Amino acid sequence: MKLAAKFNNKICVMALLLPLLSASCGARDIPDSVSGVEKGDTVSSSPQEDSSVAEAHRDGGSGKVAVADYIEMDDWWMRLCPGDDSQSYAINGEWMYVTDHMGIVDEEKSQEESLFCNFGITRQRLEDGYLERNYADTGMDMYDNKPLLLADREGNCYIFWRSMQEEATVYSLDKYGTEGNLLWRRELSDEELEGMGERLDQGMVTRDGRVILYSYGKGGLAFCYGTDGSQEEIYEPGLESLEGIAAGKDDRLYGYCVTGKEPVFVELGSGEPYVCPVRPLAVYDGYEEGICLRTGEGMFTYVPESGETVQLWGWADDYIQLNTNRVYSVFQEDGVFTLLCGTDIYPGYDKELYAEVARVTFEDSGEYPGKQHVTLATDIEANTTKMLVQRYNRHSREYRVEIVPTKDSNALQMQLLRGEGADLMEVGRIYKGDLARQGAFEDLSPYYENSTVVREEDILDPIREACTIGGKNVTVIPAFEIDTMRARGDFVTSDEWTVWKFLEMGRENRMMCTQDPMKALNICMGTSFGEHFINYEDMTCSFDGEEFRRMLEACAKWPEYKEYSAEGYLIEQTTKKGDWLFDTCTICKPTNLVTREPSGDPDAYEYEGEDYASTLVGYPGWEGGEYRIAAYSILAVNSASQHKDGAWDFLEYMLSEDFQAMVQDMLAQCPVRKDSYEAYTKNDIEDGWWSEALTEKDIRKMDEMLESAKLNDYGRADDPIGKIVSEEAEMYFAGDADLEETVQKIQNRVQNYLNEL
Repeated sequence: MKLAAKFNNKICVMALLLPLLSASCGARDIPDSVSGVEKGDTVSSSPQEDSSVAEAHRDGGSGKVAVADYIEMDDWWMRLCPGDDSQSYAINGEWMYVTDHMGIVDEEKSQEESLFCNFGITRQRLEDGYLERNYADTGMDMYDNKPLLLADREGNCYIFWRSMQEEATVYSLDKYGTEGNLLWRRELSDEELEGMGERLDQGMVTRDGRVILYSYGKGGLAFCYGTDGSQEEIYEPGLESLEGIAAGKDDRLYGYCVTGKEPVFVELGSGEPYVCPVRPLAVYDGYEEGICLRTGEGMFTYVPESGETVQLWGWADDYIQLNTNRVYSVFQEDGVFTLLCGTDIYPGYDKELYAEVARVTFEDSGEYPGKQHVTLATDIEANTTKMLVQRYNRHSREYRVEIVPTKDSNALQMQLLRGEGADLMEVGRIYKGDLARQGAFEDLSPYYENSTVVREEDILDPIREACTIGGKNVTVIPAFEIDTMRARGDFVTSDEWTVWKFLEMGRENRMMCTQDPMKALNICMGTSFGEHFINYEDMTCSFDGEEFRRMLEACAKWPEYKEYSAEGYLIEQTTKKGDWLFDTCTICKPTNLVTREPSGDPDAYEYEGEDYASTLVGYPGWEGGEYRIAAYSILAVNSASQHKDGAWDFLEYMLSEDFQAMVQDMLAQCPVRKDSYEAYTKNDIEDGWWSEALTEKDIRKMDEMLESAKLNDYGRADDPIGKIVSEEAEMYFAGDADLEETVQKIQNRVQNYLNEL
């Protein structure tokens, strides 16, 4: 279900929904500074080497392998917001539960006067994604409340409240049945909680239905409540700091402190300490498996009495592929581990996460053989690439892609020229023309012809053209945006936005916040730098002609402007108010074409509290405005690869209908398949953000921009043509060479370069 459709009727909910990632199910996350397995720790390296733990499904002679199946909880109500304390969550083997806000309106008053919110509990079934909004209504005012949500394996839900009242803080513990009915409510006094009520922000439910609430830190206490809500016992583990409670074998309960000098576990009621040989990042209930320990390397089981630890799986295992720092809760039953995780909604934006559930079981390794490894060399240091690779690795039963970080893009070029390097190459930031002409990239047309997943004609025409170099389809762009110049007014249209119009306006106006003759030249040279002056069919150029001479001379007349920030940094691009006429913007979806400013004008953009009309005109071209395709990632298969089928399998997955349907949510960019793009723009009209103002006209504008768009090749700084033109033009602009001398040098140098191709 799309987000905006819910927003239209849930304005109060959107404004007030602030989810809490409170630890639950007996787990407490430890700061990242705590290491995983310390040097010198002795642990069993795998279930196959030590079959004494969980023999029911892991036997040294049976060849079992850990396998994770993933369930995406992609409904907006099930999103996670780390660090927010107004909402809580819990999981069991069947459901995920989240505290929610219920907007309630008094019909005798206006909505604005009467709207208030109660906490409810929403749940989503893991098996089929069925969502039951507010399956339980707590009746509790959401304001000044901090909820702690827990769930048992029978499908009952528990919630502990700390409500700030005028005179005192009120505490209560509620139990809701499988149908959302309130089974009992236990009011708790501050005296009964021994003054620890404000610190009770953690809890667990035992296998037999008892609830344990505990306070984190020095002097922490654990309060145990029976199945009827009556208080049974108060435990004082006597640890340096109580960091959590976890259930192990024979239903034994242990308090633990893992951030001290040594990780220590103490059985509740006995007081005997056990030093753990593994320093975990988090601890979870494991019951018959033993206590579960999450480290940076993988998941372990631990039996305090014997000190025995066994690694269940590694996060990087072929059939696991999980980020350990995004695991928030673990539920174990009958050897099946249900993990609640978070995945990025947008790259680098970790304030909200999609909820994702991983079910880990142990399967016959004969059904899950080792994967063939395919390498991917990239100079992009971003989580997005890792996310794409991880998603593919989860999907593929045959191949596994491994990232080979390469900071030096020149090294990638040299490897390709020498017939070396990784199977897959990230080539978005290197010049690809010469490499393609010399056969460094595999021609992908035969792979498309034999594919049952994607054909060349399935790709949007401008994207397919951008992937074609020297007449061969050699690269893959998984997603894209459109870059454009934006006129702050309606004084120019895209049709008349030519190089000459651009240069003419620049003689009398400040065009951009920071500008100089070289910037003007780079814009005039176009997205495909210098293509207008080169005939690649007969390998000739015309930089000594009248057009280039006139353009270069006009650029030299441009006045220079520089804009600095308050910190003294040069601002290359800004949307702040100024006396310049243009800025640039990126369009990643049709809804970017419209804004909802106070004026109500869909063609108005706001900055510094003011509205102004604007026109998306593209970048100046020889026949009018032209738009630029901006690609986060451009991938190619190394023609020297020994694993070309595996490399293509990865690219094929990036272009699959299933993956392309997720591109906007994952990458905040447009899909490149025709069918996916059409469905995506249609959804923007019907269900997208601000759908009430998005029209078919907006979609047509998006299509028009895309139709004339060309690839904004990040590698053109390494383009030999660009290097030659820039070097000589800089001397001319600095007054160290005259116009005739400059154009002749450029003509001769470029022609010599073409002669050598």
